[in-house]
Amino acid sequence: MIDAPARVIPILRSGVLAQDICRRARHAEVAAVFERSFYLRTGDSFLCVGDASIGNGPLTLVADIGGSMRCRDIGLRGGQRAAVSTRHIAIGDAIRFSLADCQTWRPPGWPAPPIARLIDACTAYADRAAAEAPVEGLAGGVFGASMPDTPFYRSAGACVARFEAWLSAVLSRNQYPSGPGGVVGLIGLGPGLTPSGDDFLSGALALLDALAERDVHAALARVVTDAAPQLTSPLSACFLRAAAAGHIGEYTHSAVAALLRGNIDAAVAAARRIGHSSGWDMLAGAATAMKIIGRHAQPG
Repeated sequence: MIDAPARVIPILRSGVLAQDICRRARHAEVAAVFERSFYLRTGDSFLCVGDASIGNGPLTLVADIGGSMRCRDIGLRGGQRAAVSTRHIAIGDAIRFSLADCQTWRPPGWPAPPIARLIDACTAYADRAAAEAPVEGLAGGVFGASMPDTPFYRSAGACVARFEAWLSAVLSRNQYPSGPGGVVGLIGLGPGLTPSGDDFLSGALALLDALAERDVHAALARVVTDAAPQLTSPLSACFLRAAAAGHIGEYTHSAVAALLRGNIDAAVAAARRIGHSSGWDMLAGAATAMKIIGRHAQPG
């Protein structure tokens, strides 16, 4: 009996960190399988492989799965071993993802926002988040007129307040401490594949990068990369490391860029494409950082 040939699925686009992982890794394991994507783990790094609807990202391989086919339909299951190279990713004997003709994806540059309008944009987003953000995340409670009286929201409110104080102190004192004060409480806070607090910090890092606040970004990045492995899941820690290094996904970039332009409708539309509550929480972090920077930019 002759075995059927492996099904070959082309990879259309690859993020820069995904390419680096494929250069370094030899073996990986299927960590999780979802409808539109699945994750491969190699060491403390993860690759996200999925159809075009998940968007481009630094750790993402966008596959030409095609038609109505979904990742769950192609025979993947957790624990499967994968052979990784710069040419292909082979999972078992039946599935091969070809990297031969994929293009490298990088996000575009950031817009140059009018600093005087930062607080107005933050206020506009806060109003939308208070009314529309999912209750499972922190954005609605943090920006709402009254925070729900639950352990999660009580902790989230206190952690966000400490983060604001930390960021304000860094900006006002012109010092860039590497200590964890005001940051670590957010790492790993909340449920989900990427906890709400991690999404919040990713958004804050993206905003600081967009405004070229390099020293403040570096200070926050040091705290996050040092503390994340002990405080959150390996997958979320991998995403936080990427954000700390200035690497974010397509929809995150679109959401933060729209926020900087003051186009709240576009920011919310992009955020809605990032998980159930992750996009809202990411924008909450960006808006919070924007608010503090806007205050420090005002005369007097």
